[in-house]
Amino acid sequence: MRGFSKPGLATRQARAPRCAAMAVGSVPHTDARAALDLILARTPDIPAWPQLPRRSYLENMYVQFAEGLPGLVVDQTAQRVYVRAELPVEEVTAFLEAYEADDPAAFAIGESHAAALPLLEQALRDIDPPFVKGQITGPVSFGLAIPREDRRALLYDDTLRDIATRLLAMKARWQAEMLGAWAPDSVPLIMVDEPSLTQLGSAFVNIPSGIAFPALQECLSFIPCLAGIHVCGGTDWERVAELPVDVLNFDAADYLDSVVTQREPLAAFVAGGGLLAFGCVPNDERAHTWGPEQAAHRVLTGAEALAATGAVDVDQVLRTAFVSPACGTGSLPVSTAERCFALAHETSSWLRERL
Repeated sequence: MRGFSKPGLATRQARAPRCAAMAVGSVPHTDARAALDLILARTPDIPAWPQLPRRSYLENMYVQFAEGLPGLVVDQTAQRVYVRAELPVEEVTAFLEAYEADDPAAFAIGESHAAALPLLEQALRDIDPPFVKGQITGPVSFGLAIPREDRRALLYDDTLRDIATRLLAMKARWQAEMLGAWAPDSVPLIMVDEPSLTQLGSAFVNIPSGIAFPALQECLSFIPCLAGIHVCGGTDWERVAELPVDVLNFDAADYLDSVVTQREPLAAFVAGGGLLAFGCVPNDERAHTWGPEQAAHRVLTGAEALAATGAVDVDQVLRTAFVSPACGTGSLPVSTAERCFALAHETSSWLRERL
């Protein structure tokens, strides 16, 4: 494993987000310009490139980052993706040569898979935000969603899991270097989306911790900037916080109890310089009826629970927090998604007035 110099505590403290509004993954727009304009208007302190799954199947959160995976077959008409039973030798060889050459550009995300990316580059020429955000799908969720030709998830294939983890890690590193070049005065953050971590310990989905956490460890260790994990539900936050991760993004709208009951390891995470991203805005129709006070109450309740451990105080939690929708909004009506972003922005302002 190659080594990189990740940001230290001083860097994270110098750019405390102070409840800045942050986007999560996808939006339902089909026009990349409209989607990015929404991000820039509502999350100005941490602009990001939005995923547009309704624009193209290639922007599905799993297909989007599968570009370059040896043996990959993508059927856009049937909206099906899988890996061939026999991996083409030339594709495996090319992949390994690019990886061993330590060439992130060989793992770039094409415009066909991320239409908003080049627009973000243009936008960053005119603004100077404290942070800038990219994302990948994590190796556990990716490995469960992308099957082999025999329909067995590639997570359980040692060779394919290793290749996929390296692929995702290099795509994360490519983004980190690209965002750093586009916005040299901003702090890049790469979020690793891991919705499947809500299934840890589930009787319905077999996710061996001996497979999941080593893959996450490798992927996160490869990111040479701030690295975060997004889980839209409850999970084993103590295990997750032990990974080489700087930001934990969780659903505080519906799963705040998961955070409150695991407050000791999360308080220790913040005390050690970690940042929290409270997904306090429900990503459903409730966004139309909630006001900023209601969403902010979820953040304050979480901050008070962590402060009760004695490891941190409420102000420290708020200074080192982002606020966001609970999850991506790509499956919502456009009006509801836009309300989610508006509410995140309003909640950020409400909390900042009290810092």
